[in-house]
Amino acid sequence: MISENCLSTLETDCEATVCRWRCAIEVIDELLSQHSLITGDEADDLLDLRWTLIQADDAEGTIRLFCAVRRRMEQRHYLAFFRIRRWLENHIVARVVLSSQAGEKQVRLKLDHYCVEAIRRSSLCVALQTGGVIDRPRLRFCFRQTQVPQEPRRQAEASTEQALQRVEN
Repeated sequence: MISENCLSTLETDCEATVCRWRCAIEVIDELLSQHSLITGDEADDLLDLRWTLIQADDAEGTIRLFCAVRRRMEQRHYLAFFRIRRWLENHIVARVVLSSQAGEKQVRLKLDHYCVEAIRRSSLCVALQTGGVIDRPRLRFCFRQTQVPQEPRRQAEASTEQALQRVEN
């Protein structure tokens, strides 16, 4: 069952402090359960996205995959992609270093664009608004450091197999 926070359109209901780490996975599972509304290729893409969210080790790859799946499916499944987008914005940040003398700035991710390069540029612009000299800026996307209980993670990985079986049937 999807959390009530995920069903809300209020921005405060999907803040990082109240957003559950499995929310996006549950939304993807809901999409996968609607066999007649998605193609086989879309199911494969959703399963790949689901796996990257469970692994949480390649934030930029996750954003890149999300953008590709979003471009393909968002028109037909807007609310689901709204929920996934909010989850990503709460769990991934942009870490920016503007110059070799400057420290790292953490910028909240905003997925207002449909490709990683545009999201990177937007995040860099936000970091520049805080001031500082720009000299060879570097930006990397990272998952927020949160403690995920091992038992729910194991359950999520086990449910990947169940999701695969549902798609095959």
